[in-house]
Amino acid sequence: MTNFHFFLNINIQIGMMNFIISSSDKSSPLFIKNIDLEYINNNNLFSRNFDSYLKELIIDIERKFKNITMHKVNLMVEDTSANSIDIALKENFEYKNINKSKIEYLLKDIRYKLIKNHPDKYIAHIIVKKCFLDGVEYNFVPFEKKCKSFILDLSFIYLQKTFVSQIEKIFKNHQLKVNKIICTNYAKSLLNIDVDDLSKAGLAVLEDNNLNEVSVIGKKKAKMGFFEKVFHLLS
Repeated sequence: MTNFHFFLNINIQIGMMNFIISSSDKSSPLFIKNIDLEYINNNNLFSRNFDSYLKELIIDIERKFKNITMHKVNLMVEDTSANSIDIALKENFEYKNINKSKIEYLLKDIRYKLIKNHPDKYIAHIIVKKCFLDGVEYNFVPFEKKCKSFILDLSFIYLQKTFVSQIEKIFKNHQLKVNKIICTNYAKSLLNIDVDDLSKAGLAVLEDNNLNEVSVIGKKKAKMGFFEKVFHLLS
């Protein structure tokens, strides 16, 4: 059975909205619509016409695709000002075994502190950059290995929370939910793509193409990666 994915990309710099319907088989998009927005930035979401744009878009989809029902949309935000916070997580394991529950606790704790200290930011992606055990670099976490000094270099990619909240509110008015929030610039970095392939960039994130991204999806994927995808921290 083919699954359909809905992507709404909002490009803040050029004031453009791209809506795409794609299928899980990665064939060409079934539907693409590009809409110019009058004004958009991180503080003032859209022109007053955005609500009508979205309403017309929903009607257009329902008319063209009788067998497709849209309830959830993957929101992609394209913003060159979107940034990241790099943090080095350090822990003294006292030559004990590195275990998953301990790493999970440390990640949850650092995420909590990050959100508390930066309430204006929405964490979209958590990327593991490097791991060091007693100064030795690894590209994976060697669980059950003993060490004293444990360092995990993390990158938290964020969007402006007020911007995300405004979109979610508008979606709610049209009985739509945000399935996943994706930083488009990060998604594009996973593939060599152009604007017509935004859905492929979105799918690259949904399908965990970057094995060093800590999964933020509620359900486990069959494909395992860094940390074996056990840390669904933002679900």
